[in-house]
Amino acid sequence: MKVEHLGIYATDPEGLSRWYRERLGFSVIRKLEKEGRPPIYFLKGEEGWEIEILPSPSSARTRELTDPGYSHVGLVVEDFDQTAAFLESRGISLHDVRETSIGWKIGYFEDPEGNRLEIVHRPRGG
Repeated sequence: MKVEHLGIYATDPEGLSRWYRERLGFSVIRKLEKEGRPPIYFLKGEEGWEIEILPSPSSARTRELTDPGYSHVGLVVEDFDQTAAFLESRGISLHDVRETSIGWKIGYFEDPEGNRLEIVHRPRGG
């Protein structure tokens, strides 16, 4: 088995899809449309798995990082500082940036609907 996609229900699937495209460079690889409901978007980044953005009939609620269930999506980066600067240039500020006890550097940010993403840099061999 391998991970194919992560599903995210959104109050504004079109807007959230646009945010991932404009801010993070994802592209739409599939758009499913059905009369009477907002479309479902499948997005893909540089490599690997996809994000599926589906319409939700409910409003968003705030989740804490340590709440039960999925907590965040981890994005591995080659250069933490360069990625942080790239995100900042797109209006995204990292928070809780730290270096772990094993030398990884991590930081978090949220998409417009409150889904948490993490960037992580692991030095070679980490």
